[in-house]
Amino acid sequence: MKRLFALLTLIAVTSCSVVDDAFESEEPQVYTDAVVESFESNLPLADGYNYGYNSEILNFQYFYNEEYAYWGGFAQASLYDMEDGSFLNQYSVFNSDPASGDAYILFYYDEYNEPCDILCRYFGSYQFTTVRLNLTTYTYMSITDEDCNNFARVFGDGDYLKVSFTALLKDKVEGVTVDCYVVDYRDGKRYVADNWATFDISALAGELWGVRVRIETTDVGDWGANTPLYICMDDLTYTYTITK
Repeated sequence: MKRLFALLTLIAVTSCSVVDDAFESEEPQVYTDAVVESFESNLPLADGYNYGYNSEILNFQYFYNEEYAYWGGFAQASLYDMEDGSFLNQYSVFNSDPASGDAYILFYYDEYNEPCDILCRYFGSYQFTTVRLNLTTYTYMSITDEDCNNFARVFGDGDYLKVSFTALLKDKVEGVTVDCYVVDYRDGKRYVADNWATFDISALAGELWGVRVRIETTDVGDWGANTPLYICMDDLTYTYTITK
């Protein structure tokens, strides 16, 4: 399935959703606040997921290609099936802890189309602090169960799955990057994020346009990554000073 997606996306390059200007004001004012994005609005979700997500401050981009029923970027989700490790269960988080809340943000990293970013709806000063990350069931099973699918292999010594957050400066120029290892088999470790884990992303600070997310695996073949490049996010914390 991953190879089929690779061929389709090489044929049909798709653009991400764009930020709107719904909050522009004729008399700009300065606002400062601290936020925890918990992604609990717009619930319940009819299918357990919904592409994209907007808060008052942030826009989580996505694309959807109707011709090939193919998507990438961010989706709000509230699915908790920990049994089905197939592609048909691509929107579920591998976690049943009710303390995590009813919803989260799912990110699918598509290597073949233009990036879908977390964009700040107002240019200003931002300090991102922490984010909680977890694997999807599809990804978890792909790296731990040799019978899960025909493409990904079970991780062994030296393997990792890394989520990288990059600060976007003016005009989306890339700044500092923070790497978060959600699976880490390097140097004798056997760490797998099979629960919500909090990661420090406080290096993402300054006058920002947004944040770019990428996912990297050591299981790579002729058509790119074999590991399903999904990650679940919750409780994204940040402070801001903006003019709107």
